[in-house]
Amino acid sequence: MKNRICGPWAPFVVLSTTLTLAACGDDSTATGSDSGSDGSTTTTATNTSGDPGTDTGTESSGEPTAGSESESQGSTEEPTTEGPTTEEPTTTDQTTDDPTDQTTDPTEATTDDPTTTTDDPTTTTDDPTDDPTDDTTTTGNQCEQQCGNDEWSYAWIANSGEHTVTKLDTRTLVEEGRYRTRPDGSGSPSRTSVSIDGRAVVIANRFGGLTKIWARQEDCIDKNNDGIIQTSTGKNDVLPFDQDECIAWHNPFSDYTVQRPVAWTSGVYNEETCEYDDQKIWTTTGNSGSPGQCGQTGIWVHRVNGDSGEVEDTIHIPHAEVPCTIGNIEWGLGPYGAAVDPDNNMWFFVWAQSKMVRVDHETLEYEVFSGGSYGLTVDTMGRVWDDIPRRFDYQSQTWSSPIGDIPGAGGSGVAEDLQGRIWSATQGGVGWVDMETMVVGDIIPLPGNNLYRGISVDIDGFIWAIQLGGTSAYKIDPETYEYEFYDGLNSPYTYSDMTGGQLNKVTCIPM
Repeated sequence: MKNRICGPWAPFVVLSTTLTLAACGDDSTATGSDSGSDGSTTTTATNTSGDPGTDTGTESSGEPTAGSESESQGSTEEPTTEGPTTEEPTTTDQTTDDPTDQTTDPTEATTDDPTTTTDDPTTTTDDPTDDPTDDTTTTGNQCEQQCGNDEWSYAWIANSGEHTVTKLDTRTLVEEGRYRTRPDGSGSPSRTSVSIDGRAVVIANRFGGLTKIWARQEDCIDKNNDGIIQTSTGKNDVLPFDQDECIAWHNPFSDYTVQRPVAWTSGVYNEETCEYDDQKIWTTTGNSGSPGQCGQTGIWVHRVNGDSGEVEDTIHIPHAEVPCTIGNIEWGLGPYGAAVDPDNNMWFFVWAQSKMVRVDHETLEYEVFSGGSYGLTVDTMGRVWDDIPRRFDYQSQTWSSPIGDIPGAGGSGVAEDLQGRIWSATQGGVGWVDMETMVVGDIIPLPGNNLYRGISVDIDGFIWAIQLGGTSAYKIDPETYEYEFYDGLNSPYTYSDMTGGQLNKVTCIPM
């Protein structure tokens, strides 16, 4: 377990511990009010009553509703532990049928070493200080070791109905890019995960396929050698997949029919280059189903090379242990939420099975536990949370429920902020519980009686709520509950670590 405190999170340690198609609309930044007019609104937090747990809710493309709390509760099973299979991974063929695609083979030379940058933001200063609160460590006068990144911050929001992903600057609320997530223009993306250094995002397509996109042009490759990086500049500038030079690689996972969870590992900080090496990506798949679904063949867990997109490790969890299906019927949607803990172990929840799985980063052995609901996160203490939100302690293998009323919303993301609070969606808004006492805090209503399925906390500590199937992303001040919003999305269905905040927290300030 790491125990360093550094990067943009350090100053906060002392505090405690959306398928209906909607019109795109113009790019706009607004300050919150119920009418969507300009001006800032202070939201009065009130505690509202309602049964804890999840109400009904659907995933876009007409997917079934989230399970009830009673379905997801239950005593913790005796965990089962298995090692990795010895079969060769079946997803190393990473070509597609599109002869024009220039980015579908992760092993091509276009995936130049992404650890080379033209601007090193971590150069040491000439005047080091003895301030004990300094969050950097100088190593041989070569660089200041900084955990995570605080020079830029993006929310990567999946526009599932449009088969694109939005790159939204979390500080300016300007959409700086929009990208296709598969060469064929399809895919139905949903989960996104941001690397520890903020340099890249990986998008999982529910119909299958994993795509990496660079966040900054400094890392993008001039594939046609014209001296210009051709890439999207906003929502109305979506380039063909093979022409956007900030798309680093695509692995189609063509042997599988469903792919939802995705989560970066932190990698290892290199004190010589001042960069993160050996960054990996966890993802899961299922097969024997229609696109976006799986059959009775179990679940595959893959660990992917973050530089090349190649699958390095694959383990298979049999159907008898963790079904990919819904209850006892012959098809399902497979694993849903996923996150890594401070030791880069993967945790994921299987929807409608009330099962949660932990995969060990070092041994690839897995354990199965009862519980879970929909979304999933891991806090800085290494404890797992579902979106009700309930807390699972790995050491004692017990669940703790919130104390008080926090009305469920039919399934959402869940995220820890910088003040030791766990946020999830409620009926028509968001709310939080104290991560230590489990006492329900404030309920913050947002405009309309909508489901804000996408929940995340950015590296600056602001809470993000993405309206399911709508057009809006809300940025909420964690102190005042005032909000701003961006209105320009297209049928988003997104929840995961879309800002990179969760990976930063478990890496940089684990306790």
